[in-house]
Amino acid sequence: MNEKFPAKGYKDNVLSDCFADAKKYFLDAYYRVDLAHAVMLGEQKIISSDELREILKALLKLDFQAIRAREYDGTFEDVFYLLQQELAKNCDKDTAGKLHTARSRNDIDVTIYRLRLREDCLILLRSAMDLRKVFLDLAAEHHESLMPAYTHTQPAQPTTLAHYLLAMAENLGRDIVRLQRAFENMNRCPLGSGAITTSGFPIDRHRVAQLLGFSEPTVNSYGSIASVDYFIETLGGVNTMLVNIGKFAQEFMLMAMVEFNAIRLPDGYVQGSSIMPQKRNPVALEHIRAIGSKALGQSMGVITAVHNTPFGDINDVEDDLQPLIYSAIRDANRSVSLFAHTLRSATFNLESLRKRSAENFIAVTELADTIVRTENLPFSVSHDIVGRSVRAAIEAGTGVTYEIMQEAADAVLGHDLSLTEDELTAAISPENFVNIRTIYGGPAPSETRRALGVERENETRDDAWFNATRKTIEDAAAELDRLIKQITE
Repeated sequence: MNEKFPAKGYKDNVLSDCFADAKKYFLDAYYRVDLAHAVMLGEQKIISSDELREILKALLKLDFQAIRAREYDGTFEDVFYLLQQELAKNCDKDTAGKLHTARSRNDIDVTIYRLRLREDCLILLRSAMDLRKVFLDLAAEHHESLMPAYTHTQPAQPTTLAHYLLAMAENLGRDIVRLQRAFENMNRCPLGSGAITTSGFPIDRHRVAQLLGFSEPTVNSYGSIASVDYFIETLGGVNTMLVNIGKFAQEFMLMAMVEFNAIRLPDGYVQGSSIMPQKRNPVALEHIRAIGSKALGQSMGVITAVHNTPFGDINDVEDDLQPLIYSAIRDANRSVSLFAHTLRSATFNLESLRKRSAENFIAVTELADTIVRTENLPFSVSHDIVGRSVRAAIEAGTGVTYEIMQEAADAVLGHDLSLTEDELTAAISPENFVNIRTIYGGPAPSETRRALGVERENETRDDAWFNATRKTIEDAAAELDRLIKQITE
């Protein structure tokens, strides 16, 4: 049997699902594209003022509640054709058909994809900025709160909570900038590219871009239809952020363990047990990690799906793939937003962290440095002396005492050090260790206060960018609505 297109198998396995996805993700974008394109056609005298008025009035009458409730029945191919059908019910059929002058489903599709993506990107950006603010607010409270820093999962050197949290905020700040740059590349309008070579009609691509709140049109019409880098770049920024989020979540998972006892999460973000009355399970952190991993997997799936497809209009990057992009970004936003809510009211066990900053000999790097300065020795020799001192202290079950240090020095040098006992005490003090590290980027309170100031400036800059970007989009929507009201009244 030679079935006509679309065959039942195609309708059941492709068109039905794509219709449901289009209703979910693109109806509003389709509507705004139709309105902006119609206004531009009228301004360019491609359609008459009467035709423009009739088309706009017909668009305003569309019952989107009924359209959303509609099931796919095969009487139309997709949402585009359904909207054409519904439009023709509200005005003269020939006039309705003129709305499609100088455009193609190709340039419509890539335009609605960008409209949807930019909104999701802004939502994620706002959540990332909120999480960074939580890190910065917490850092501001803990410039002098000592804690151990780890390398290779082992205690390494003393630092402060502010230094630790600022490191996370700085990483997140770069993630924010990456997404801003991706947004700026993505926020360009392909409408007017037609099938792939623009149009013979005197359309104004800059005008329709302006009416839809884009910064400008895309340039090359072939690339406008064929390119996928606008969402690949965005997902690249999302992926980098999710890797950071996963690493941060793992840190706080460890800190929340009873054995570490470093952080207490708010009651609303921990879960009890149906059998063990004592449990405070850090489920929010588990979900942050799990949802973020899910988002990363979806995003990598998108990139894998498009990496070797033809450079042109191709279904591989369209109906079936686009929802996975939005799902990945939505889950990324869930993970980031949950992180901010979870940490906002968290408290740290400062006494436990301070105590651990003085354990496990983690300040002895400064002892080695002090010996270099006072004795004018090569660091390798000083390192040997301090290493011997630590091993001897472990065997004795004590800290590094003055006697142990001098015995180690005698074994290496054949004589005692001139270092005094008070200088030894200062050298292995975690407070001293932190306070003298005033180098740019270091943990000294004076330096973390300076660094916090820089991050606050970045925060202000990014807030201004976000607000200006939002305002541009909202102003464009308001201007389009004003024009439509003016034309139709």
